[in-house]
Amino acid sequence: MIRAMEFQNSLGTDFPSCIKTMSSSQVTSGFWLGLPLHFCKSYLPKEDATFVLEDENGAQCEVKYIAYKYGLSAGWKSFALRHNLTEEDILIFQLVESTKFKVYILDVNESSDTGLALSLLNLEAHTEHATPVTPSPKTKKKKHPESLDVTVSRKKHKKSVPSSKSVPPNGHHIKHSGNNSKEGGPEVRECSIPSDRHLTFQEVKSFQDFHIIVKGVCIDHELPHDVRMGYYKLCVYNKEFLHDGVSEDLYDTLPPGMIGQIVRIADEIKRSKITTITKEDFDRWEKSLNSFELLGMKVGFLHDKVHTLATLTFESEAAVYIKQYVEARNQHKRAEYEIKKVAAKLKELKEEAVKFAGIAGSLKHKVEKYEHKFQEEVDEL
Repeated sequence: MIRAMEFQNSLGTDFPSCIKTMSSSQVTSGFWLGLPLHFCKSYLPKEDATFVLEDENGAQCEVKYIAYKYGLSAGWKSFALRHNLTEEDILIFQLVESTKFKVYILDVNESSDTGLALSLLNLEAHTEHATPVTPSPKTKKKKHPESLDVTVSRKKHKKSVPSSKSVPPNGHHIKHSGNNSKEGGPEVRECSIPSDRHLTFQEVKSFQDFHIIVKGVCIDHELPHDVRMGYYKLCVYNKEFLHDGVSEDLYDTLPPGMIGQIVRIADEIKRSKITTITKEDFDRWEKSLNSFELLGMKVGFLHDKVHTLATLTFESEAAVYIKQYVEARNQHKRAEYEIKKVAAKLKELKEEAVKFAGIAGSLKHKVEKYEHKFQEEVDEL
């Protein structure tokens, strides 16, 4: 997940993008891919549409986007099977046209987040002696050593980027301070508050006072309004800036991506229902939150909430009733479906009965005429 956010940040902001970690229901059964709610509402059509998914090699696949469900349906199975997607693979969807995604596939073992976090903590030491580099998405056929997770050659990545504008000129490690303008990074806008006087969280009284400050620089413009609002509410809930514990070595690339992912997880938790949530959902949240905590994000309260909800759903006495309720509800749905099928069949049979009754009626007098002649011939014997 950390490397995915690094790579996502390297794509720049010309085209919006989102990250999805694959679960079994998305790559082995069901084959339904839900996309982040805030991403769909901000960038995707309000009506159903046909989207094109283009992989790193330029191969394309058409899929059906279901607007009211915020996800991909018909065609997604073909894409998943063609690319041998497996559980825990990470995909980055970059919206390069109104109905076209460039899809980057990262074959990531999330259990190695500890090692990745430690590698990232040492990233600046590497970049002081070498040209900054951008991680390249893995293909399904080639496994890179873990030591190369953060230092893959940019030349290898360049072919898979849809636009030269979307990649920082000197790689993903771009300093935002004024003294580093020679790095060629994008212009960074400062907050409208003095650089030497940033509010403590206790001084933040409203969303208007809330600014995300990284090394003295405001990064509000790097996040959509709804994401900043969601992050503000989480900070208010926990009564602190959640990114205060992140190492400054990671500030240049990670906070925007992590903030977006944390807000997404919080939104998913809020929308979850006890009768539909799965263990896969809890496992996915746990893995992501573990990664963020390793890097210093103060998300322990979300971890606690996930643990509480998981315990209530699967380990309390309510679990038995929930299971029985879900089974009964599914049986009811199946019965209703069968009733509709029978009703439709009954309607069809009634229509056929009327149709053939009319045909029989129109032929009856003709048959009776020949029947009379037939009887006359018989009676002559």
